[in-house]
Amino acid sequence: MDAMWVENETLPAGFRIKPMTPEILASVVALEEECGLSSRGTEGYRRMLLNPNAILLVAIEGDELVIGAFSGNVVVDELQIDNLAVSDRRRRKGIGRSLLRSALSVAKRLGAHTATLEVRSSNLPARTLYEKEGFVAAGLRRRYYLTPLDDALLLSREI
Repeated sequence: MDAMWVENETLPAGFRIKPMTPEILASVVALEEECGLSSRGTEGYRRMLLNPNAILLVAIEGDELVIGAFSGNVVVDELQIDNLAVSDRRRRKGIGRSLLRSALSVAKRLGAHTATLEVRSSNLPARTLYEKEGFVAAGLRRRYYLTPLDDALLLSREI
């Protein structure tokens, strides 16, 4: 993904959004683990970087500290959002919102008309973010998450 495709939303000073690169994949996987998210792992991300329809973004603090990450894939005309993670220490600063908005902008340029994702029904901060960004409930997957056991809400929105 070309860096010019990444649109930096308004972020606090010292933060920026850029495309994911092979050099920082281990940091992305560590961030996903910190946030309790499932991960593709370093090798999975390495393969995904070769996909021209993948949207892989990171939020960086200072020189190269990864404090947020977004992964998704445009399939035909739909952005399928896999993960959106922000370090516990950097939450509630607009970083997740900026990553999401940047990814939606890139997806639109790739021809996506809708975006979909699954979110734990118990994850109220994530649900609130997505709802504020225009996502609405489109379905429920009972007992989708196993550890801990939880339902998944299927959310979607037009881009």
